[in-house]
Amino acid sequence: MTEDGDTLRWIDVGDATDGAASRLPSLGLGDPSGPPIVLIPGLTDGLYPVFDPRGRGLFNDVPVPMDRCRGLVVSYRHPLIGVTSTAHLAADVATVLHRRLDRPAVLICHSMGTMVAQHLAAAHPELIAGLVLSAPLAAVDDQLRDVVGRWSGLVREGRWDAMAEDALRCSYTGAELDRRRELLELLEPSAVGQELVDRHLRLSELCLAHRPPDPFGTGEVSTLVLAGERDPVAPPDHATSLAAASPAARLHVLPGLAHGFPEQAPAAFSAFVTSFLGEVAGSCASWVGGPDA
Repeated sequence: MTEDGDTLRWIDVGDATDGAASRLPSLGLGDPSGPPIVLIPGLTDGLYPVFDPRGRGLFNDVPVPMDRCRGLVVSYRHPLIGVTSTAHLAADVATVLHRRLDRPAVLICHSMGTMVAQHLAAAHPELIAGLVLSAPLAAVDDQLRDVVGRWSGLVREGRWDAMAEDALRCSYTGAELDRRRELLELLEPSAVGQELVDRHLRLSELCLAHRPPDPFGTGEVSTLVLAGERDPVAPPDHATSLAAASPAARLHVLPGLAHGFPEQAPAAFSAFVTSFLGEVAGSCASWVGGPDA
């Protein structure tokens, strides 16, 4: 099967016991004939899912060589009903990978997306040629509870300027933080509908309820772990724990950077990811099954 890039598709997820009509959106990017790469987002997917034009815009300049790969951006199910855990979110993503791809993919995951990826690696290693864990979260700690709880409160109250400022301070450092603040001042605030507010709050709950898989880590899956030295959301000790628990993992901590290091240092991020893709490309052999028509 071949498909054009930039295609948004919805796939039914869940079963009759859910009592819910949920579907999961995914966006095709890049070269359909290239090796598959799947992007699994973090908590940003609550307010900016790929079925929303603002969400799709976030992937215009992602520092990954999409022009040479068959890219797939996976959002989480919508509406977010019938979901009880990050493991459940991982099962949804596995359904989409089975339906849309015909071989194992390299998964590139950020923040909360790394929680989902841990469950995917534990339950469905046959779907994964390699894992990139960016700003990974190994488990829920007091620091994460504080940040996510603070953001939830600001979103619930509709304090978008305060939310944006808090997110910027967690994501960028130095001159890049100042530049992002200046850009923010040029933008007119846009209203966020209650549907996406509810979505964000539900994803936040699932994030804070995360329980790592047993065994902890990513097993024998080839894994690249990237962390920002000054990340207040996912401090480097999370990355260190994951890398130590995964025999096929390697760890790089980017000095002086925070949670948004892929955007602040796109050249460095791209170099790490491109090198890793070259190493695992041979693992993208066909697997039994395949996409639907």
